This record gives sequence, C-alpha cells and structure tokens, in this order.
Amino acid sequence: MNDYDNSKSFLEWEMDRAIDERKDHAIAKHMSQIRVMDRLLTSLMEYTENFGQESNVYKDCVLLYAQIKKNKKHLQEWIDKI
Repeated sequence: MNDYDNSKSFLEWEMDRAIDERKDHAIAKHMSQIRVMDRLLTSLMEYTENFGQESNVYKDCVLLYAQIKKNKKHLQEWIDKI
C-alpha cells in the first residue's frame, strides 16, 4: 500500500491508488486466462502426440492449438501494456 506523501493532493493520490488497484485486478484476471490457455495447449499437444494423425480430429486440434497460441500471444501483449 502506498502512503500519502504530500506531493499531490489527497484526491490525486486516492485516484492513483484506485487506478493501480484496478490495473492489478485486471492483470490478475487475465493471468488466470493465460493459465487456462497454457493448460489447454498442453492438453492439445498431449492428445495429438498420443493419438497422432490417425485421430479423426487431429487437424482440428492442430488448428485449434495454433489459434489458442495466437490468442495467448495477443493477450500477453495486452497485459504487458497495462
């Protein structure tokens, strides 16, 4: 927690603190989504390795893997901008 330092008005300090709390909440929420994507990518990789190209959904899994990887990259870039 930040202490009030008299360099700003109390209102400015309180607004900055509220913004920081919202940023932290947004980052935590999106990092949770990143973890879900990581688990999905791991599962898709495991499925394709175990069942191989004989599986009737192999191509779908490969395409889904690529799309999730792309989405994860965009989400991580967005988090980095916060």
